Amino acid sequence: MTNANDFQTQIEQKFLESLRHHLSGLRSKVENDFSKVSFEYELNELRRDPVYSKFAFDSPEYVLVRLMGRMSISIGRRLGEIYDKIPRFVAAERFGLSPDQVAPKLHELELDIGLRFSDLTYEDIVHVKKTVNQYLQFAKSSNGVGIEIRYNFNPNDSARLRKDVTMADYVKADGLLPIYLIFSVISPRDEAITRLQRAGWNFLVGESAISFARELFGLDLTQILDKPNIKTEIQKKVSEIMQAIISSYAFQVVIAKHQE
Repeated sequence: MTNANDFQTQIEQKFLESLRHHLSGLRSKVENDFSKVSFEYELNELRRDPVYSKFAFDSPEYVLVRLMGRMSISIGRRLGEIYDKIPRFVAAERFGLSPDQVAPKLHELELDIGLRFSDLTYEDIVHVKKTVNQYLQFAKSSNGVGIEIRYNFNPNDSARLRKDVTMADYVKADGLLPIYLIFSVISPRDEAITRLQRAGWNFLVGESAISFARELFGLDLTQILDKPNIKTEIQKKVSEIMQAIISSYAFQVVIAKHQE
């Protein structure tokens, strides 16, 4: 059996692997999207558009705005993937679950983490119930928990919300207590959360979500992120991404225009 130190080392290594993969992907995206070919394509599309051109948005500055917006969305998605996969790996190791058990398919949708009591030991069932009851009211009729995880929560389309509403129905139909963890405190949209609460989700946001994950899985993402080697890696990679944006063709065209 893996001891606590070895397990922590495994988690950190998994985190670093995921971090490097996704941040390298972001660097590649900058090199592609902010290139001369991409920039000129975007500008030409705006110039021939009957709406954008009439409103004077067929400009290098607005091209840069569009590219930066896409970059922001991509960063959010990649951070989301990191925050989805690491807790799932930890949960599988902590409770001795297979990939199919820890991330079950409920109809056509994949749940981030599912802990069915039929898959757990008696001791683990007691642990799950005790942990949940510290934060929420655990329903006696529930046969486990179904957890969705987001590093932030700012859905910008109704399709995303409909999917989460449908997932709540599937989780409840499977006899699981729906729990929604959001780690960021600056992004949640109250109206979207209210809608999903009506659908059956129980929300834990910010420190409550972090503490819950720490208690349930033995995972402290904040502590991992503060590790000197990981913090150094993040700062180095993000600095490289920001520098690549600033030195890109797209960015330099706009700077040159305003220096004339």
